[in-house]
Amino acid sequence: MLGRPFAAERYCEFCRTAEEADQKEREWLALWARVGVPKGCERCTFESFEPAAGTDTAVAVCKQWVKEYRAGTSLRRGLILRGKPGAGKTHLAIAMLHQLVWSEHPRSALFINVPQWLDALRESYGEGEPPPSPSGFDIVVLDDLGAEDWSSAWTRDRIYQILNHREQEQLLMIVTTNCSWNELAGRLGGASVSRLRRLCRDVEVDARQDFREILVERNAA
Repeated sequence: MLGRPFAAERYCEFCRTAEEADQKEREWLALWARVGVPKGCERCTFESFEPAAGTDTAVAVCKQWVKEYRAGTSLRRGLILRGKPGAGKTHLAIAMLHQLVWSEHPRSALFINVPQWLDALRESYGEGEPPPSPSGFDIVVLDDLGAEDWSSAWTRDRIYQILNHREQEQLLMIVTTNCSWNELAGRLGGASVSRLRRLCRDVEVDARQDFREILVERNAA
């Protein structure tokens, strides 16, 4: 200051607190950038969720799960959010990621839209850029599981590898799907579904109205 050096400990408490807050913000932003949430979904939070009739229980379960995780509870299972298209499952999954990453003790997380991730993986065998591997993250979201080309043995093997690794390493997952358990068994195979049942607690998002229709009506009002 004024051409004279001074010791770092002479920073005022306010400046030190502001600098620490800025550093924490940069860390959060860097961690969130790795999550891979689509730009159109980055504002999907619990606060922005428009609850349709029949979703109250699912929302409460998701919030409680996050609360326990952030409190340091040793959770053994993640959540699989099942319901019809437009029930708000993806929104809730991303809302949970917001709470997990933007916290005092943030966790690394990865969002995977399963069909898109598999397409990117196929393309990487040529000259494409490989998608992020889910193996190095504390929390992984598998979005739209069951919507992929399930007729391919290659597809089923890739999904099995993800589920098997998460189970063996005792890592948590959040899954969204439009499929029933019987449909998932037919699409993924018994071995994958068996692991998925052990990995995730079943949560039905039983919306009476399409979540996207609610948003359209709200924006038009």
